[in-house]
Amino acid sequence: MTRCLPIDPRNPAPPFLARAAEVLRQGGILAYPTETLYGLGVDPFNLEALERLYCLKGRPASLPLSLLVRDPEMLRTVVLEIPPGALRILQAFLPGPLTAVLPAARRLPDRLTGGSGKIGVRISSHPLAARLFAVHPFPFTTTSANPTGRPGARNAREVQAYFPEGLDCILDGGPAPGGIGSTVVDLTAEPPVILREGAIPAAELRRFSPIRMRMDRILS
Repeated sequence: MTRCLPIDPRNPAPPFLARAAEVLRQGGILAYPTETLYGLGVDPFNLEALERLYCLKGRPASLPLSLLVRDPEMLRTVVLEIPPGALRILQAFLPGPLTAVLPAARRLPDRLTGGSGKIGVRISSHPLAARLFAVHPFPFTTTSANPTGRPGARNAREVQAYFPEGLDCILDGGPAPGGIGSTVVDLTAEPPVILREGAIPAAELRRFSPIRMRMDRILS
């Protein structure tokens, strides 16, 4: 069974953080808590790690993965541009349970973006996120810790039940406080389009921008 490391998100043990960083550097798959659900992280520039992650989740190749970044400065390294109409939403809801879909930087692998030319980006408000970036100052993937089409894992026990094999490390930071996925908004569209309504209600987003909703469900 995958090793599960109990960790205090606000005061994490340095050896456990070092182990998490090592997993990401060596092409492994790391499970970790966010403010919404547990996520799965790999190095987005390691194609073998991406393939492992897609296979583990049973995720169709056409579906892109999202990235977790430390701050707006790191966000700008993975996007081509920030459309003018996107800035108010980004400033209002990041860090937080928003996945912002933006034009992908050309250096990002097509395997990551699903060939869409777009990338979903999150800045997490979970206290463990900042600690992870202190030891691994690079973007990593943030896709929900579940087989594609199943409910997202809300705690480490559910992660282990879904994936008794295949993960390299689980950081058990207790229950994910949100218990529901992030809201996914395509900010490349004009007006922006909600692809999945999650922790941030559509009504909240409409306070900052005219916004549409896409009716078909996206898989996590």
